[in-house]
Amino acid sequence: MTTLRQTSFGGYMSKAIISQTFVKDALLKWQVAHEMNVRLEDENLIVSDGTQYNWHLLRLNDSEFLYRLVRIKCLLRRLETSTVNFYVHHFGSVDVAEIALDGTVINKGISRFLYVEKRGKDLLEVELEFLNCHPTISIGCSKDCHPVYAGTGREQFSISRIEIETRDATAELCRIPEEQRIRLIDVGGAEGLQLKWMLRADRITPVIFEPIRPEAEAVRKTISRIPGAQVIENALAHTAGTRKLHVAAAAGCSSLREPNFSVLNRYSIGNIFKTVAEREVLCTRYDELFRKRIVPAPDAIKIDVQGFEYEVLLGFGHLLETCLGIELESQFYPLYRDQKLLSDIVAYLDQFGFALRALRQLPNFDGEFVECDAFFTKRRHEISDLPETVRKKFATLTEAWELTPYF
Repeated sequence: MTTLRQTSFGGYMSKAIISQTFVKDALLKWQVAHEMNVRLEDENLIVSDGTQYNWHLLRLNDSEFLYRLVRIKCLLRRLETSTVNFYVHHFGSVDVAEIALDGTVINKGISRFLYVEKRGKDLLEVELEFLNCHPTISIGCSKDCHPVYAGTGREQFSISRIEIETRDATAELCRIPEEQRIRLIDVGGAEGLQLKWMLRADRITPVIFEPIRPEAEAVRKTISRIPGAQVIENALAHTAGTRKLHVAAAAGCSSLREPNFSVLNRYSIGNIFKTVAEREVLCTRYDELFRKRIVPAPDAIKIDVQGFEYEVLLGFGHLLETCLGIELESQFYPLYRDQKLLSDIVAYLDQFGFALRALRQLPNFDGEFVECDAFFTKRRHEISDLPETVRKKFATLTEAWELTPYF
C-alpha cells in the first residue's frame, strides 16, 4: 500500500485533517468538469481528453479543501495513444503542476512540493502539495503548458490510485505580514469571498458582514481558516438600530429597501424581487465598530446590498479618507424605493478623493444597462504619495479588479 510522505509544516509535523484514498469504483467519484471521457476498466480509470477546444479536467468538490494545504498522490500509466501530459489545476488560470508521462516536469506551477518517480516503462507516481484556495481539486490533461486545447478524443492515461490529504495552512496564509495584507471589508457576503479574493487569500485579512445567522455561520466555517478573518452578524447602515429586511423570492435580491415594481415590472426578471418574508436585522455604522476596536480601518471595501449602498458608505464616515478602493453593485434606475443611484454615489465618493475607474454591466435586465459593478480607487496623485507598503496593496487591488495600473 502506498502512503503520502510525511512533511513538516512551519517547523512541526502537521496532522492530516482529511485523508482519502480512491481506488477501483471510488475513482468514479472524480467528476468530469470539462471536455473529458472516463471509464473504469480492470479497476483503473481510463482517461480520454475531449475533442473540443476547452479544459480537460476531472474535479472533486469539498469545502474541506478550501484554504488548506493539499497533498495529492497519483499512480498512473501512460497509454499507447497518449499525446498529452498529466495536469493538476488550481482554478482560473492558475496551474499547480504539469508532468509529462515520461516523468519530466513541464511546469512546477504553484506546487510547493513535487515528487515524480518513474516505475518501469509506463508507470508513473506523482506526488505534490500546494496551497488550495478553492473548494475543488482538479486533475486532467494539458498539452505543452496549454491546459485549454482541442483534444484528440484518444485515451491518454489510466489512473489506478489517487490519495488526498489536507492540512492546516495557517503558516502559508501568514507568509505575508499582517500589516502588508489588504484589509478587505465585504458587506453582503452571504456566499463568502468572491473568487478573485479567494485566490488571493494569503494577501488579505477579510471582514465579512452577514446579518442572517445561518448564512453567517456557513461563511464562518471556511473563512475562519484565514488568519485574522472575521464574520460579523450585523447589517451596515448610516444609523444604528433595527431595520426590516425584505426577503426576496431570489435571496440575492433581498434588501433593506422595498422593491420598486413601477420599474421592475418592465423586465422579465421582475418577479424574483417579490417580497416573500420580512425579518428584523440589527444595523450599525462601520465607524462605530471601528471606534470600539472591533474592526480595522479598511483598505478595500466591497458592497452588495441591493439599493442600500449609499447608506452603507455614509456609515464608514471619515474612514473613507484612507481607504484605497471600493467595489459596489449599483443601479442607474431605482429598483428599490427611495434608493440613491450611481450618480449620487460618484458625487459622494468624489469628496474623499475617489475616481470611478470601471463599470461592468450586469446582464440581468433584458439587454438594458440597468445595473452594474462599479469600481472606485483613490486618484493617481494620492497613491504616488503613499508609503511603498501601501502602494503594494494598491497594486494587488488593481490586479484583482483588472484595472489599468497607474504606474
